[in-house]
Amino acid sequence: MDYNEILKDISKGQAKPIYFLTGEEPYFIDSIMDEAEQSLVPLEQRDFNLQVVYGKDTPIKLILESCRQFPFMGDRKLILVKEAQDIKDWEVMDSYFKTPVPTTTLIIAYKNKKPDGRSAWVKTVKEKTVYFESKAIYDNHLPSFITSQASRYQLKLEPEAATLMAEYIGNDLSQIDNELQKLKVNIKPNEKITIDIITDQIGISKEYNIYELTKVISSRDKRKMYLIARNMAIYIKNNPLIPTIVTLFNHFVKIWLTKTNIQKSDAELMALLKIPFATFVKEYREAAKNYNNESILQAIHILKEYDLKSKGVDVHNVNPEDLFIEMMLKISQI
Repeated sequence: MDYNEILKDISKGQAKPIYFLTGEEPYFIDSIMDEAEQSLVPLEQRDFNLQVVYGKDTPIKLILESCRQFPFMGDRKLILVKEAQDIKDWEVMDSYFKTPVPTTTLIIAYKNKKPDGRSAWVKTVKEKTVYFESKAIYDNHLPSFITSQASRYQLKLEPEAATLMAEYIGNDLSQIDNELQKLKVNIKPNEKITIDIITDQIGISKEYNIYELTKVISSRDKRKMYLIARNMAIYIKNNPLIPTIVTLFNHFVKIWLTKTNIQKSDAELMALLKIPFATFVKEYREAAKNYNNESILQAIHILKEYDLKSKGVDVHNVNPEDLFIEMMLKISQI
């Protein structure tokens, strides 16, 4: 089962006996645990039928004993095991994984890593329970994730708005979710969420952000390029240098790929560039017209150079503001 299917079942109270949640992305695991706590046991029964335990503090035999107990004055007993990766003797639970008590729902949060798949108990878990691997979302999939999450809150984001959120927040999925919840509170139902709304609600400078910088780089507007870069440098804490360089590097790589594959259709370019929305293909086609092959490669070389400098290679007393301005001046002059 995938994340959305698990959430849907749990929200309807149709939970399976055992869920084993593992992987490197904590957001999906935490969301499932929170939904289970809110949806599976009525508030008035939680003192009796909800048990939250932590792996480092709870012997596995106690968890097994709790799983075998029947609910009190209710239909279901819910046991949430957090920090399950700290438990070393999971093999004790192997027989229970094979034949769980149907009135108990056991949800195990085994975070930040996966258990050894060679172990017998892990093979049982994968075969007999709902085994969910929470994978990190790649940067190029973030706008699609944001759009999907927004729809859960009945929010409609324009593609540019989702992209700006992705560029500004990055892959902190919990922060993304928090910002979407704020939008749900502050935005009228069915209102289309634009870039202007995002900048107002999240506190991003309307004119001086990485999204606007990539746009003027694409159009090769040197005056605006320098103006935006200078103002971003003033607030460098809101625009950390290394992630900014990574974004610009990826932007020029996409311009290069467009330039060298200009004959492809929009759909083919979307797949090649790994961009989630067709509206951005037009921008990359225009950018490809504004730069020749040599200038694109020069920009990529400059970004590689300043990536090293930003990490202290061959530079003393790194000043992010000065490095950023210096880098953007070089790019604007290619």
